[in-house]
Amino acid sequence: MFAFKSCYYWAVNKPENRNVTVFGLGRSGLASIRYLKRLGFDIFVSDAAPENKVPDTVREELKKLSVECEFGGHTQKCLAKAKLCIVSPGMAPNLPIIVTARERGIEVVSDIEFAFRRASEAKMPIVAVTGTNGKSTTTALISHILSSSGLCAPYCGNIGVPILEVLTEAEEGKKVDFLVAEVSSYQLEYCTDFAPKVGVWLNLTPDHLDWHQGLEPYIKAKQKLFYKQGMSSFAVLNYDDPIVISTTTMAEIFPFSQKSELENCIQGAYVSDNFICLRRNMQVHVLCRVDQLKIKGAHNVENALAAASCALLLGVDSKAIASALQSFTALEHRLEFIDTIDGIEFFNDSKATNTESTIKALEAFGDQKVVLIAGGKDKGTSLTDLANRVRQCTSAVILIGEAADRFNLNFTQAGVQNIYRVATLDAAVKLALELKLGPVVLSPACASFDMFRDYEERGHVFKNIVRAKQKELASQAK
Repeated sequence: MFAFKSCYYWAVNKPENRNVTVFGLGRSGLASIRYLKRLGFDIFVSDAAPENKVPDTVREELKKLSVECEFGGHTQKCLAKAKLCIVSPGMAPNLPIIVTARERGIEVVSDIEFAFRRASEAKMPIVAVTGTNGKSTTTALISHILSSSGLCAPYCGNIGVPILEVLTEAEEGKKVDFLVAEVSSYQLEYCTDFAPKVGVWLNLTPDHLDWHQGLEPYIKAKQKLFYKQGMSSFAVLNYDDPIVISTTTMAEIFPFSQKSELENCIQGAYVSDNFICLRRNMQVHVLCRVDQLKIKGAHNVENALAAASCALLLGVDSKAIASALQSFTALEHRLEFIDTIDGIEFFNDSKATNTESTIKALEAFGDQKVVLIAGGKDKGTSLTDLANRVRQCTSAVILIGEAADRFNLNFTQAGVQNIYRVATLDAAVKLALELKLGPVVLSPACASFDMFRDYEERGHVFKNIVRAKQKELASQAK
């Protein structure tokens, strides 16, 4: 039993400790409010957005739940009674209200940490996936493999379905064998006891450095996934990443690698003669050929190795793993094929919000050069590696958004040819059709907030534009 004790114990047996503040009214914040209310907590909600920017449906729900709220910023009122704060992803730990809460001895946790404590009491194992890139695909793939083998293993967390929403369903009677959670560095920053049955770390490249205030704090946040694991747990680690594989943990380490066959390791996942293989307990399982995967690119081979490792460690038969690997298709906004217009293929990779993701998307096309649509809200990271890869892999680049100036300068200095700048996604699609220089890939390497609510809205808008162009051309051909 953790020092925190049971949430139910807090709510029922210690009424003076029922007061919880929830920061933020995003998906995880709303799920936290509903979950806490079901347990009998008294909740105060503090959101930075002005009240008129909060959807009417959300405000109406809060009213029905009798939740006290403040909007337009975080005042000291939100800490007046709080014994615990649950913080939404994105709120940096150096924000004054968070600093003040901790100075007053108020525990501040993420929904992932809170859910883990509840799930631990119910002996419900969690599989947790982190990494700079590939988290969502790997999380969904693990869920797919486990579900295909007859287990109930819904994916949740940072992938879009709040973990407390899924945990509510389990506590209300739905059979759940595993919770498969995508976990961000934002969420891990606010974890203290989190210890999944299986922890997966895919890779590490610089990202969110402004939020974490440097690379080292970013790395330490990722490492929190493994700090509290015990000897009966597993750590699935990327052998090819020196930072990842050096992780300290009490868990049994199961490495995976694209670059070697792990000859010096007694177990692991690797590629041999174009086959995905697993080695454990002196036995080698040959699963399937790399080209039998429906997900595109070398980075997805890495994701498949990690997901297959998890499934094997959780007791899934190797034949079931192989079959599920071959039936899994790409997630929305992750190098997602949309349509072919006048012989030109269009791909939606809106989830690529950093340079490393875009590099991997470009590499997924091999020797085939693409028309890249990039740009958005600039994260300020180095563009050197991206510019070099763009020069090698693209036939043209179409830039949009606030980052267009810096991207244009860096790409030009790197010798990138055929750079165009447009004001909207619609104009970018129109230009790409006119250029006819190869497959068109929206892979922005930027956040979306300059033009869109989030990467999902950006991806949906792009897909709608492409499909509208397809219908337009089809009607003209009649």
